[in-house]
Order: sequence, then C-alpha cells, then structure tokens
Amino acid sequence: MKRFARPIVALMGLLSLATALGLWFAMDGLLPQLGIAPNDLASGLVGRATVRADIAGMFGGMGLAMLIAAQRLSRSWTNAVLIFASTAITGRIVSLILDGAPAIVWPPIAIEAIAIAVLLWFRSSLPAGRL
Repeated sequence: MKRFARPIVALMGLLSLATALGLWFAMDGLLPQLGIAPNDLASGLVGRATVRADIAGMFGGMGLAMLIAAQRLSRSWTNAVLIFASTAITGRIVSLILDGAPAIVWPPIAIEAIAIAVLLWFRSSLPAGRL
C-alpha cells in the first residue's frame, strides 16, 4: 500500500509547491483559478503580500511537509500536513455554514477531502513514531 501512496503524496507535495511559487511569482494568473480576482485585493500591495505570505505560505508549508513525509516515510510529517489540511477544510465548512453552498465551492472541498483521504491512507501504512 505504501508503494502506491508514497508517490501520490510526493506528487501532491510538488503540486502544492508549484501553487506556492505561482502565487509568489505569477499571482495575477493564478488568483482567478482560486476564486480571487486580483483587483479584489482591497489593500493593494498589502493584500498581495498577504496572499504571498498566508495562502502561498500554507501551500508551500504543506508541500514541503508532504515531500519530507514521502521521502522519510514519516508519520509525524504526515500528521503535520493533516493538521494543515484539516484546518483548511474546517474553514471551508465554516464558510459553507455562514455563506451558503453554491456549486463553485464544492471542487476545492473535494480536492481537500481527497488529499486528506490520501494522507490518511499513506499514514496507515507507516510505522508509528518514525520521524
């Protein structure tokens, strides 16, 4: 099982890092794909810096942690990514409750749920306590 999950986790890590790099260096092209119009950043440069720090930081941190988890076969690093992903999907659920559920919000939720399922599958194949 680990043989199949490991490359998937590594690929997810690379995609997360690519998203972070895209937000750092090609923000205007990537933001609309994330549902954010570049001119919606109310504070101008502060808003752009916030996207680079917060959203790209989340993707970058998760990506690095996934790559380390896959490379080291580490349950601890996998748990760290699961905390990030679970927090993100919790924010999406809160948004659903407060803002409603138009069709456009479901694809990101599905992606995060699939990522969590893959990470749980990968973690189940790892020995406990391995750093």
